[in-house]
Amino acid sequence: MRSILFVLIISLFALGHLACSSKQTQTASNANTANTSTTADTVVDENARSQAQKLFEQGNELARQNQDQEAADVYKQVVTLNPDFAEGHFRLAMEYDVLQQRKDAEEEYKKATEAYQKYVRENPKDAKAFYNMGLAYNKLDKPDEAVKAFRQAVKLDPENTDYEYDLGLALGKAAQYQEAVYSLQKAIDLDPDNYRAKDALEKAQIDLQRWQSMVKQQQNAIARKNVNKNANTNTSTNLAPAPSPEVH
Repeated sequence: MRSILFVLIISLFALGHLACSSKQTQTASNANTANTSTTADTVVDENARSQAQKLFEQGNELARQNQDQEAADVYKQVVTLNPDFAEGHFRLAMEYDVLQQRKDAEEEYKKATEAYQKYVRENPKDAKAFYNMGLAYNKLDKPDEAVKAFRQAVKLDPENTDYEYDLGLALGKAAQYQEAVYSLQKAIDLDPDNYRAKDALEKAQIDLQRWQSMVKQQQNAIARKNVNKNANTNTSTNLAPAPSPEVH
């Protein structure tokens, strides 16, 4: 009887151990499967980014050869593979501009600014990214946002004449004429052969003089208005009837 009992106990113990081992094996298998899926997803993302970069370079070459429609088609593939590729959106927008597809260009410039905003949060030292973002804002007719982006580009790369030039243009559009003149002059100081900056500086100086003249006219008009107001007040006081003498 004891022998039978002992055999039963051993059998139950063996079955329990087997079940536990099976459960652990299944758990480990599930974990390995999850890890494999995650790794596969990462590889797919990396492959997509790598493919997008190669296509981007192909698009650039097509653009250099003035094959604008072909370049646009390639850039479309780039941003489809990697929607966060800011420069891909920017280049696609420029190709749409050349092809006179204004609505498509505007949409891509918007996407470019959004992608650049995301990019510079992680790469705050990339002067070119801020510069391209400023160009995109200019195309969207948002001079204030363009000025902010160009200022950051200039701060990161103060010796770049193109950055100063485009900052000066954006400041002019934002009606900040004094600062526009300063930036355009600095662009010329950095590169005396920057004829675009020289032409823009002449225009900015004219705009500044016109603005200063307008401000002076407004100030003179306000001063004359105040003088007339005071004169009318004094005249009214002088013409007021004298008080009647008291009757006793």
